[in-house]
Amino acid sequence: MDDWEDEPIPNLLKKKEQPKSNWDDEDLDDNDVKDSWEDEDEPAPAPKPEPPPPENVSKKAAGKSGEKKGKAVEAAKEAPLDPIEEKLRQQRPGVTAGKAAGMEVVAVPSIPKQSHIFTSADEVINSLLDLQPEKWGLPAFEDWIEGTLPIEPWYIGGPVIKGFGRGSKVLGIPTANLSTEGYSAILSEHPSGVYFGWAGLPTRGVYKMVMSIGWNPYFSNTEKTIEPWLLHDFNEDFYGEDLRLAIVGYIRPETNFPSLESLVAKIHEDRQIAERALELPQYSKYRHDPYLKSSPQ
Repeated sequence: MDDWEDEPIPNLLKKKEQPKSNWDDEDLDDNDVKDSWEDEDEPAPAPKPEPPPPENVSKKAAGKSGEKKGKAVEAAKEAPLDPIEEKLRQQRPGVTAGKAAGMEVVAVPSIPKQSHIFTSADEVINSLLDLQPEKWGLPAFEDWIEGTLPIEPWYIGGPVIKGFGRGSKVLGIPTANLSTEGYSAILSEHPSGVYFGWAGLPTRGVYKMVMSIGWNPYFSNTEKTIEPWLLHDFNEDFYGEDLRLAIVGYIRPETNFPSLESLVAKIHEDRQIAERALELPQYSKYRHDPYLKSSPQ
């Protein structure tokens, strides 16, 4: 092959001498082939702006848009989203899907007093503390002791206040009520039910106690309450005294009862369970917790 030196080299720098096009076989005039923008040293033409829509059309569209927005805002004001209903709405599909797949479903509502929502579930329980896997052919939990479930201890305290006045008068059970003020966060972490542990009155001593936390469905409470029953006979009341509680175990969920007599009988059964359990080393060691003997600040 001949090298490039044998060939004449065209002068590429002389633009004006170059043909406008190499379409030699076509009869083209000057209007068919145009010089580039670089040759003419002119900027590219700007695109033409689109004409604005007619004034009457834009106003009408804006009016309709504003009208729709206004109606949406008004509708939101008239029917605000119910957070409880929204939470339950998010949970229902799980139950429905489980049943559709042929599963046995145990529902645990995240909102109290809403068990009726999950009618398609095989069982509705108050919390996972109440799950009994043996009912579904699974091995039973091994951490229950003498009808009680050990839990990580938690502590609350405050002055004893007057309750609804039905503990001693109606039930024959003198409960020492605590205000829930300041304990909303900790109470939300623990499901309603019957617990037990130790109660400390710094000026008197430390006593066994069984305690109800919840809504008392038999009495249809509208507020969550804390009602400990100190398992000791006192000669006088102690309203206003500082009471310290160490909650160390769980007995059962909160339950409605068909009669006052059945409620009272169950409370006394809870007392017997708590008294026996608190003799066990796993629970009795908390009797000496410094929190129970500390004086109010």
